[in-house]
Amino acid sequence: MDQQPVVVDVPDSTVMIESRVLSGDQVRYQRGFNSPTGLSAADKVGLFISGWQGQLVSVQINETVFSPGNAPVVLDLSRILMGFNNIEITLISKSGELPRITGDVVLQIQEESI
Repeated sequence: MDQQPVVVDVPDSTVMIESRVLSGDQVRYQRGFNSPTGLSAADKVGLFISGWQGQLVSVQINETVFSPGNAPVVLDLSRILMGFNNIEITLISKSGELPRITGDVVLQIQEESI
């Protein structure tokens, strides 16, 4: 956590060569995003995270903290989205492996049926 932020794509293919990863080491992904436009009150918006390496400790959207279980995860964001949102995903190493997101992280929109 003492290191400078590093910009990565997700899925994260980063390989740490120069340093050892210890059990309990933590990685935090952060990103801002705009709320999807044109949604009706009945539309559902979910955050889908398909896979990761290590233990997923938490997902925070704005001020709401989720503590999801196993992959894949879908979190309902319908009632908490604002015009601009911040996401923070925190992972820790379980056994000396680099904690990282290995799958997709996407917004899923389920529109109201007519």
